[in-house]
Amino acid sequence: MSFNNETSTDASRVMFINSADTQPNNADPSITTDYLFIPDESIVVPPHHTILLSLHHIQIPFSFYNFQLNRNCKIDYGLSIKTENAFTSTGTITIEEGNYNATTLMTAFTTKLNAEANVGTLSMRFNRDTLKFEWNYDNDTGNVNNARLTLRIATGENRNINFRDELGFNSNKFIDRDGSFDVFFEDNGANLICGYSNTGVNTTYFTGALSDFWDGDNNAETDNIFSVIDVNSGIRSIFVRTNLTQTSVLDSAIGGGFSTILARVPIDVDSGGVITVSPSDGSVHKLLIKAREITSFEIQLTDQRNRVIDLNGLDWDLSLQFDFIETPNIKVPTDKRLLVEQAQYKKYQELKGQLTQTKKK
Repeated sequence: MSFNNETSTDASRVMFINSADTQPNNADPSITTDYLFIPDESIVVPPHHTILLSLHHIQIPFSFYNFQLNRNCKIDYGLSIKTENAFTSTGTITIEEGNYNATTLMTAFTTKLNAEANVGTLSMRFNRDTLKFEWNYDNDTGNVNNARLTLRIATGENRNINFRDELGFNSNKFIDRDGSFDVFFEDNGANLICGYSNTGVNTTYFTGALSDFWDGDNNAETDNIFSVIDVNSGIRSIFVRTNLTQTSVLDSAIGGGFSTILARVPIDVDSGGVITVSPSDGSVHKLLIKAREITSFEIQLTDQRNRVIDLNGLDWDLSLQFDFIETPNIKVPTDKRLLVEQAQYKKYQELKGQLTQTKKK
């Protein structure tokens, strides 16, 4: 006899959770997207049954930023004399946390950078046809030590938390998928020179009149430098993760191995709205849970790189659906050679029996 009547019907058990009722896993109490929940009533799986887990409903306030501190708000730069990679001075700029589009990002970046001592003037514009930024640099300081401005997208101290992808220097695209290079803009007094460099390489990709913008289209070789601007590179979708499942979802971010992803939630509303997934939204992935009793579990909201999202103190709602199914008896198929041998042996036994009967007569 089953421990509850649900297992003999199509009924499901649904658990509604609000993050305000949970225990935060993060030392920062304002992080509401990483928590432990201990229900008063444990979920016990009867013998010969298994649980299928799925996301039943979710509501997430879109209060997070696509640019966040310690994630993608910094970029390092270096100044040097023309044609040289060795920097005469270096620095770092930090844009404010917030939600940016291509135009406001361009303004925030150039305003911060051009306010730095001795930098000169980096100019940008957004090409709506190519969806890429176009660049120009003017060393209006008159200092020969500042003739070249290098954006240290690959070699800077903040290379892992800069906004290179958002600017269009996606590490999967920039210089034939080689993420080890910086990009530079140089004012030699007459021309704008652009290219890429590191400690051992210094390659010019474009030279034009100083009044020109480098758009990546004036020279066939420059096509591989720019990627399309992606201001949402940091957070394209939200991933709901739980420690309840570790054998049902494969993730390319960890080499195609099993992950803790329960569901991917698309961001389909504007900032300030509420992201909602309801049972009426269609097909739902059900995950097989091997646990016999669920007394607690962890829930996280992360980006695609498994970094916890900050809702800036707001709480969110989640409901999980537990379906009880009878564990099927899995029959191991018999090897065909064994079947043939068994048939031959059976035939041998029949013939042997017939011979025995004949001898008795």
